[in-house]
Amino acid sequence: MILIDALMIIISFGIIVITIYGIRSLIKSMNSFKAIKWSGNKKVTVIIPARNEEKNIVELLKNLIIVDDKLNKIIIINDRSTDNTEKIVKEYMNIDKRIQLINIKNVNKDWIPKSFGLYEGMKYVGFKNAVLFLDADVKGDMQRIIDITSNIKEGQIYAYLPYFECDNFVSKVSQSFLSSILHGYFGYDKTVNKKENYGLMFGCCWSISPYTYHEIGGHASVKNELVEDKNLATRAKQMGVNIIPVDARNFIKTKSWNNSDDIKNLLSRIFYDYEKNLSSTFYVYLLALALILLFYLPLAWIPLLILKRYLLSFLFFSAYFVENIFYYLGGLTNRIKLPFSIFYFIPAYFLVISIINVKYKGVKWKGELYKI
Repeated sequence: MILIDALMIIISFGIIVITIYGIRSLIKSMNSFKAIKWSGNKKVTVIIPARNEEKNIVELLKNLIIVDDKLNKIIIINDRSTDNTEKIVKEYMNIDKRIQLINIKNVNKDWIPKSFGLYEGMKYVGFKNAVLFLDADVKGDMQRIIDITSNIKEGQIYAYLPYFECDNFVSKVSQSFLSSILHGYFGYDKTVNKKENYGLMFGCCWSISPYTYHEIGGHASVKNELVEDKNLATRAKQMGVNIIPVDARNFIKTKSWNNSDDIKNLLSRIFYDYEKNLSSTFYVYLLALALILLFYLPLAWIPLLILKRYLLSFLFFSAYFVENIFYYLGGLTNRIKLPFSIFYFIPAYFLVISIINVKYKGVKWKGELYKI
């Protein structure tokens, strides 16, 4: 019994230390943004991957065609859409001659479709231009982001942090939880630290010069990675590219995850790249167990209090309290001010389930199934 109590005390202290580290790193991550001169001299080409985006592409194109002539080309990569995406783009091509449509009929073997489409799109970009990659569901002040992109230099990537729109309870809880994990353990503080072998950017919105893009190998270097943005950023950093985080939450927004399936699918994509390199299923279960202890063991303060184990209850309540602060701060990074963090056990469940599902069910993304 004494040994078990000692182990519980050690675990509770470990959880507190890990979480405090996460809080410290989260704050450092959010202090890593750089002030960028709003306007430069380069012309900008926008590349937009689109697969069945009829619900989103109209608003994005409306926002882009009102941008001044600093935006010289809008390239839409239509990846085998079965809805009205192509029809809508062609209608806007009659309105604005800067719009160019590229239809992808077949994806090369061993390529992830999105990476293949973006790689093909780069073939139509002049080397004197700057490039802005946008997902079709990105909204906001396009003039401002074009102006900022026009200032980019060789050897740089602008990694924009957008505001994530949360429409329901699940998305707000999950955004608070996942933002804290992201900024706490994989944040921009590590990206700007030259001693760290890691780079972060969101694939929905980032900028680069064509020469730098091709120099780092572009999307061909991450052609079979489901999380191509993070892997490309890490590769770029390893090759000496300066990744500059830009706080775009005031003028750029995109959709957060709408439901539990979206969240699990996102997490499965993230863990797919990690798990496919593991030598044994044992490590999958070991990771899942470690996360269960981290996220759920602090809840033991409730039964321990009922059992009048006051010291252990206090220690686990302390761990629970610190974790809630962490997840609440994660929500604040996306301007979620209500304490949805108290329900963190919901997205934590999605996280653990996703780790297991990747190994046995694979990942379904953009109509394709990827299995280890």
